[in-house]
Amino acid sequence: MASSVFSQTLHSITTTKLNELSKKRKIFENQKVFLLLAAKNEPNQQKRVQTLVDGVKKCFSMRTVARRGDRRGNPGRIVNGDIKDPQLEVLVKNLEMFLQQAEYDPSISKTLLSDWERSLVVKLKVQSLKYEYASLYGELVTEWLNAEKDAGPADNMSVMSEDFEKIETTAKEASRTEWERLVFEPFETDAIEISNYLRSLFAENDANKQASRALDALRRSVKTFESSLRAPDQFNNDVLGWTINGLLASGLLDDEKRAVLKDFLASPVILSEVADVLNMRLAAISTWGWEQDVPIEQRRHVTGAYHVYIDEELLQAIFLQFIGIKWSVFFKEAFTKFFEFEGAWASLRQPISVEAKKRREYFLGTQQKKPSVQSKRQGIYRSTFFMSQLPDSPYTFQESAGVQGEEEARYDERPAKRQHLQSAQHNLKQQQMQQQMMMRAQQQQQAMMQQQQQPQAMMMQQQPMAQMPMQQAPRPPSMSVPYGATRYSNSDEYDLENECDKPKSSIAIKQSLLHLLSTELILNIKLHGDFTCTRSEFFSFSPTLPHSTISSVLSFFGLSDKWLSFFHKFLEAPLKFVEDGDDAPTRPRKRGVPGAHSLSAVCGEAILFCLDYAVNQQTNGAQLYRMHDDFWIWSPSHTTVVSAWSAITKFSDVMGVTLNAGKTGTVRIRRHQTLPAPIDESLPRGDIRWGFLYMDDLTGRFMIDQDMVDKHVLELQRQLESKNKSVFSWVQAWNTYAGTFFSTNFGKPANCFGREHVADILTTMNRVQKQIFRDSNIATYLKGTLKERFSIDDIPDGFLYFPASLGGLDLQNPFIPLLQVRNSVFADPSSIIDHFLDAEREAYRKAKEKFEKSQLNRNWNLHSDTFFPIDGQTFFSFEEFSRYREEFYTGYEGDLLNCFNDFLKQPRAETVDFGNEEWNEFDDAMGSASGEIDDYLKWVAQLYGKEMREKFGGLQIVEKGLLPMGMVGLFRSGRVKWQ
Repeated sequence: MASSVFSQTLHSITTTKLNELSKKRKIFENQKVFLLLAAKNEPNQQKRVQTLVDGVKKCFSMRTVARRGDRRGNPGRIVNGDIKDPQLEVLVKNLEMFLQQAEYDPSISKTLLSDWERSLVVKLKVQSLKYEYASLYGELVTEWLNAEKDAGPADNMSVMSEDFEKIETTAKEASRTEWERLVFEPFETDAIEISNYLRSLFAENDANKQASRALDALRRSVKTFESSLRAPDQFNNDVLGWTINGLLASGLLDDEKRAVLKDFLASPVILSEVADVLNMRLAAISTWGWEQDVPIEQRRHVTGAYHVYIDEELLQAIFLQFIGIKWSVFFKEAFTKFFEFEGAWASLRQPISVEAKKRREYFLGTQQKKPSVQSKRQGIYRSTFFMSQLPDSPYTFQESAGVQGEEEARYDERPAKRQHLQSAQHNLKQQQMQQQMMMRAQQQQQAMMQQQQQPQAMMMQQQPMAQMPMQQAPRPPSMSVPYGATRYSNSDEYDLENECDKPKSSIAIKQSLLHLLSTELILNIKLHGDFTCTRSEFFSFSPTLPHSTISSVLSFFGLSDKWLSFFHKFLEAPLKFVEDGDDAPTRPRKRGVPGAHSLSAVCGEAILFCLDYAVNQQTNGAQLYRMHDDFWIWSPSHTTVVSAWSAITKFSDVMGVTLNAGKTGTVRIRRHQTLPAPIDESLPRGDIRWGFLYMDDLTGRFMIDQDMVDKHVLELQRQLESKNKSVFSWVQAWNTYAGTFFSTNFGKPANCFGREHVADILTTMNRVQKQIFRDSNIATYLKGTLKERFSIDDIPDGFLYFPASLGGLDLQNPFIPLLQVRNSVFADPSSIIDHFLDAEREAYRKAKEKFEKSQLNRNWNLHSDTFFPIDGQTFFSFEEFSRYREEFYTGYEGDLLNCFNDFLKQPRAETVDFGNEEWNEFDDAMGSASGEIDDYLKWVAQLYGKEMREKFGGLQIVEKGLLPMGMVGLFRSGRVKWQ
């Protein structure tokens, strides 16, 4: 209701504004015609200019006041700042004085008078043009409103598009059928098997006492947290603030409910009433239930996939969001405590003997474990990937809805470049996946037997190292420390990453993972000569997660029967599709969790934490880079990846989740290879893919899958046709699909990708536009559309690309951001390692010189006795010097840590230059319009600014007060409804 009333009110305001604009334009044009006619009929040039000056003041409604002491009715003084064009105000003021001079001074030439006359006429023409484009903008808003009312297919929809509609309808129905099959049919896992698996994993048999102690601490913290939830008056205005804001960011709610929640936030009285109700509900959590049916609906994403969303009653949604966030924050803290518990989590670092460390200190001086490449790796893992789906606090949450278009393209049903499962029908695909899982189980047994026979040295693994306590781990505000800080390892293992540098959304985390993977590949190929990466995800993880698995894992971590009962009732929600009508039967969910729900994140991450730990323990320190159910493992040791995959397949078998064969693959790269390197039989075959990218199995470089791009070009054409009734809708669809979606799936440029990656994107985007617009281009197409519908000609390019706040269409140009970074990115990333190797040699020379001159600072206090090696008279070898280059801080210019950090960097945009006057004009127009001047706007302003100044007298196309910016803002904030 609130959303509807708000929209209707804004529509009424817009209509009033457009009517007022029409009146103003009509009055101005009538006055202008009369003025120009009067000037034309005046033979005296000086009087003609005076006529124009007087007429311009009237046309632009310049207010004047009588001069002091003037009773003869002479022209008054123009009031400063009374109009929105300061240049015109200055011009008219000056011309009034110059004309007085011309009345007496015969040296004022006709040329000068002609110039004044021409300037005034130009101002009149520019204002007419501004009114014309303001009216055009109004017509575009009206067109958009009418198109929203009539959501049917465009009149010119092609036969191909109609065929697409039939295909999409079939796809939607098939998606629903498959979802119902998964969700409404229970899948029972073996609770005893899960319990035994977890007891073995977390060392309840005393195999790893530190892991067992960490688990005990976690369970005690669960009890403490449950007790804290029994405290009265949990809900208040502040709590409701972060709860509702988190709910708004989740993407769960429709526009109407979002509007109601925003109304709640604006009213302390309403928040107080809501808090009272929810406090009563929380106090009776033992008897909580759904109370009524839960509507569900399918929504199509830009990728073409259909997702099912629940549509909870608002108070219920707020209540469950609160509980979900509370448990999410708690488990993030609890699992982080486990991660930091000394000796529980295996370190990524390779083992270094006491003697080896003493030798390094003897020859090099005091050694620090950070900052180093290993501490950087572990810092990134801890801050970015470890439990990334759980928030650190109630006030920090990811935008689950995100920027529309920032989604990974679907490729799990497409043929692979290399050996890969494929299927024309989903049922066949499922059968093939099951067969592959059976084969993997057999291969897993073989791999485990092989591993038992392999010597420890070949595994390149390490034992957890006891560390000396240095610093207490920070105590989370909402958890007590069960045993005291000394039970937790210090932060000497990892760097503390800058919070400002952390990726802020799930898609940004995935982009950073691609950069990290490419960085590791370059580094390891150069230094170790071998690199293996395996990635996968679970098939329909959220809809297929067995409820028995959730209960078993939560019970293992110590949840009480009361809270297990609550989670069970939450999971078995009574669901009904909205499109089926009120009379449709309600069916309880028997499997899976609702998407985009905070409580779902709790269930999923609690289970997947066990996967993280299983991989860490089985590989003795490797890190599983995981974003919810999407995970990657890599190492210079092929056997480490084999061991990790064994842990993954065992986990999936026990927990009752299935690996998605379409998104599973392995790549192994060796130095100077000409043929694909051999891959262990236990590892899955298939490509390493993300978005439109696949990793070349010879070079390790991410390449663009042009066939996949072509598929989405066809989809883009269809979507643009479906939005053809409104220019605004067409532009928004283009910006979202061709701009955000395409650029996201090409991968964000970074130094590790190199300049060739940027060139590939530019070439591909050029081909995409040629494929869509044939012999034309997007600017010509839009200009033609505007001319055909609104009879407006000679449209400048800047009108298309300038921001809406200046009166432009805000069409996004995907080439500009790429060209801004093209020259900033590394031309040849691998050459940076070559420079490092040279720098390392030079560092060795200097260290040797320093040793021979006895200039070292050794920290002998670390040891009970003074260490002196047998060969202590001769500086140790370069091989020994460089052996632990990833483990310790080195500090010389161009060291490996600098290379690592440089590879991960995204290049800074190179901006265009401005003259002083140009910058001032740009700053005034763009700064006040957008609030933030970015490099993209600078480029656009310089590219199209000259034409816009000539046509509109500046960068502002339309005066702000003339535009219906309320409706434009509403339009821009809405999400594209994909057909």
